[in-house]
Amino acid sequence: MNKLVLFCVESTPQADTDTLYIQETLEHFYVRSSKITIRFVHMKSKTRYNSKTVREEIKRRSMYFEDITVIYCVDTDDYDISSDSNELLNKIREHCESNNYEFIFFCKDIEDVYWGQKVQKTKKISEAGRFRSSKSIEKVNEKLLQRGQYQAHCSNILNVLDRYFTRKH
Repeated sequence: MNKLVLFCVESTPQADTDTLYIQETLEHFYVRSSKITIRFVHMKSKTRYNSKTVREEIKRRSMYFEDITVIYCVDTDDYDISSDSNELLNKIREHCESNNYEFIFFCKDIEDVYWGQKVQKTKKISEAGRFRSSKSIEKVNEKLLQRGQYQAHCSNILNVLDRYFTRKH
């Protein structure tokens, strides 16, 4: 039976920027397996992490699989200066723990991790495309994608993906 890895991302289906960075990471660091199906749920905002729409989409996409891993991928944003941001992150982490979901963070956001700096909101789509076309994943410091704690320009994405995918050598 095939395994489903379902990524819940903040971006909208129209922008689809988070998906691009995650796919580039998978293609660059991991061996592709025909036994693993990868799908995405676009939450449109991390504040919708437990909305009826997101829960139903997870259920709908999981319908034909017995072996399912759900991974929430969220930006930390201003966790260090905003108690509201930090509280939301803690709620999302607790939601993941109570549902046996995985939690990937991007500090402070996904573009900051992959580009090493903030990207203007109006340029996120074009910069994501440029990231793919210029093969910028090859320039990303792997160690920055293996952090256990929130740290500027860092993520725990490889720590989580290593549990489900085989690394390229």
